[in-house]
Amino acid sequence: MSPSASLDLLPFALASAASGQALLCLLVVLTGQSSPLPRRWLAGFFTMLAILASGPVVAAMLPSGQALMAGLLLVALYALPPLFWGYVTALTRLGPDAPRPLSLWHWVGPGLALACAGLIWTLPAGSVDFILATGELPGGTHAAATVFCVFVLVLAWNLVSGVYVHRILSRLNAYRRALRDHFSNTERRELAWLRVMIVAIVAVWLAVMAVLVWDNLVASLSLPPVVGSLLVMLLTAMLAARGLSQFPGLATVERVDGGTNVDAPDDETQAENRSAKYRKSALEPDHAARIAARIEAVMVKDALYLDPNLSLPKLAKAIAVPANLVSQVLNQNLDTTFFDYVNRWRIEASLPRVLAGDATVLTIALDVGFNARSTFYTAFKAVTGQTPGQWRASQSTEPG
Repeated sequence: MSPSASLDLLPFALASAASGQALLCLLVVLTGQSSPLPRRWLAGFFTMLAILASGPVVAAMLPSGQALMAGLLLVALYALPPLFWGYVTALTRLGPDAPRPLSLWHWVGPGLALACAGLIWTLPAGSVDFILATGELPGGTHAAATVFCVFVLVLAWNLVSGVYVHRILSRLNAYRRALRDHFSNTERRELAWLRVMIVAIVAVWLAVMAVLVWDNLVASLSLPPVVGSLLVMLLTAMLAARGLSQFPGLATVERVDGGTNVDAPDDETQAENRSAKYRKSALEPDHAARIAARIEAVMVKDALYLDPNLSLPKLAKAIAVPANLVSQVLNQNLDTTFFDYVNRWRIEASLPRVLAGDATVLTIALDVGFNARSTFYTAFKAVTGQTPGQWRASQSTEPG
């Protein structure tokens, strides 16, 4: 086989691998048994990735299917953002109830893409091949309207994707705040990998846009045909590595008035209603003071902060006060989150051990209720303004 022939096989091989990878992940999702997994969103997402990756395969094995694939690719591009949004909202939902279906406006883009795909599929035979090969129109209003619609939708997709990225990052920020209102250790529930994935997607998108701008305005610079397959493989691998085993971190807790609730922009009216209800149920100062005193007392007497699995419901049960009132006192009267409040107690308990230097930092962290050394370091610096080593050194140099 000649070198050129080998190079011609590379796009086909990588496209086959990328589409096969996505289809394998789809099979895992459809046959898996873990109920918390947001299956329908992952199934749809992997299906769209398989479509995006299969273009070179169809071109090589079924040349007459170019028009079909062109329409499907456009639909897949527009379906990916709402599917990913649905996956994120399912992971970040608050409470055991299943997330509500997405509102219809999420499907306007895919619907328009499907309509444009219909224009592509009704073009005369060979028109798509002619356009792709020459870059020129074959003539006729049908072809001109189709190309114009595709051009507008491709441009609009960049704007739509940017809006979804903003919404997803905002949702993840709200989710992180909600975790801190319910749990004392959140690292196993955090969705930091999703942030990394989104940043990687945005970086790739910006790189592709830069190449397209350079190619059109400066000098000829086109992306190799294998780039698309490699990007699909990377995206599939990143989502499969964590997404196939990720569970909704707040699915086991109930909504708490006074704490942070995770709400999508679709729920703004409900969020305002909850806020009004919260203002009406404000605690009397003396009642709030009594609850705060009971919280402090149980921390001193029972050292609940040493429990690495301490949660807001556990604390509420220990002092026989409804969880929503405990959250309200922490947030409004003590001006802190449950997470920060408990970790402050843990850091205070660790100070004598750190000063004595009789154990490793990891041992001390685990003994006072943290699950990870990194979390201990972050909390220690937030409370003292120094790392454990710096704080110990500063204490040893103080007179007396």
